[in-house]
Amino acid sequence: MALTIRLCFWGMFAILALWTSASSQESAEPVRQEPQAVWKNPRHHERTAKAYELLAEDDFTEAEDRLRELLADFDDAFERSQVLLGLANVLILTDRLDEALPLYAEIVQLDRLSNQQHFQAMFQLAQLHAMQENYDDALHWIERWLTESGEERADAYVLKASIHAESDAYAHALASIDRAIALSQDVHESWLQLKLACHVELDQYLEARDVLFSLVRGWPKKKIYWTQLASTLVALKSESQALAVLALAHRQGLLDTEQDYMQLFNLYGYLDLPYQAATVLQAAIESGRVTADLATWEKLGNAWYAAREQEQSIGALARAAELSESGMLDMQVAMILIDAERYPEASPHLRRALEKGGITDSETGNLHILLGMTELNNDQSESARHSFRKALEYESSEVSARQWLNHMMQASVRR
Repeated sequence: MALTIRLCFWGMFAILALWTSASSQESAEPVRQEPQAVWKNPRHHERTAKAYELLAEDDFTEAEDRLRELLADFDDAFERSQVLLGLANVLILTDRLDEALPLYAEIVQLDRLSNQQHFQAMFQLAQLHAMQENYDDALHWIERWLTESGEERADAYVLKASIHAESDAYAHALASIDRAIALSQDVHESWLQLKLACHVELDQYLEARDVLFSLVRGWPKKKIYWTQLASTLVALKSESQALAVLALAHRQGLLDTEQDYMQLFNLYGYLDLPYQAATVLQAAIESGRVTADLATWEKLGNAWYAAREQEQSIGALARAAELSESGMLDMQVAMILIDAERYPEASPHLRRALEKGGITDSETGNLHILLGMTELNNDQSESARHSFRKALEYESSEVSARQWLNHMMQASVRR
C-alpha cells in the first residue's frame, strides 16, 4: 500500500488577520516582551482604520490602493507594521501568497506589534512558506514560533509534521503529529491520515494497522480505511483478521469495485473457504461489479469445484470454456462430467477440446480414449472405434487404445 503525502494547507489552517487560538494548547510566558502600542499620529490611525473598513467590506482593490499609499507615507515602525499587516491580508485574500511573504517577514523584523500580532505574523510565515513548498524556511519559522511564543498548540505541531513529511523526514513528522494528538481532545481525520502515511513510508505496518483501526472506528462509512486495513493485515500475515475486516465491510455494503470483490474472494480462497469465495464472486458477477470474462468464470468454476458444488462448477467452467481458444477448459469440464458418469454430456466437451487443441500430445491421446469410452457407453460403436484408432497415434495412449479395440472385437465375436 502506498500513500501520497500531500497536505492542503489552505484546508488545514485558516489564514486570518486576527489570531484564532486552538482549543487545546499549553501556554507559558513568551520570550518576547510586549511592546507598547502607540499611534503617534491620530490622523494616521484614522486613515489606516478606513483602509481596514474597506478590507472588511471585501473591497480589496480600494483597500490595497489605500494601504500602499499609507505604506509610502508612514515611517514609524509601529504604524508601518499595522499597514503591512492589512496589506498582507489583502494579498492573501486575493491569492498572492508570494507577495505576502516579505510583508510578514518585515512585520517580524520591525518587532513593534503586540505579541498576538507578532507571533501571528510568524505563524503565517511558516504556513505561507509551506504552501509555497519552501520547506526549510517553513520549518525555521514554525520552530521559531514554538520557541518564542511560549505556546504549544496542536495545529502548530500538525504544521511542523506536514513540513517534515513533505521533506521526507518521516520520523520527525511522526514525533510532531504524535505531539499534536497528545495536545488535542479532538483529533482530526487529516492528522491520522498524516500519521498513517508516515508509518507506511517507514514500513511500520504494525503502527499503521493501529492507526487504521482508529480511522475505521472514527469514520466507519469510508471504505478506503477498511480496504487499507485489510491490505495491511495481509502484509502482516494476519489473513484471518483481514478477511474479518473485509467481510464486515462487505456486509455494510461498502465494497463497490472489482478489486474489492476480488480481494475478498482471494482471502476466502486462501483461508480454504471455497464456498464463501464462490458465493461472493457469483453475486459480484450477477450484479455486474466483476467482469464476466474467461479468467473470472474459471476462478468461479474452480471455487465451486473445491466447494464440491458440481453443478455450479460445471456451469461456470463451461462458460469459461466458451470464451477460451484452448481446449484445456473443455477437457476440465469433460473430466468432471466423466467422474460423475454423465457420459453423453461429456462427449461434446471432449470433441471441442480436441478441435481447439492447445493441449499436450499425451493429453490428446488420452482425450481420444475418453471420447471413445463415452461413445461406446452411448452405443456409438463406430465412432468409438474411430476414436480408439486415433489414440493409437499417440505413445501415451497406444497400449490403452489397443486394449479397447481388442475388447470391442471380442465383444463383437461373442455376439
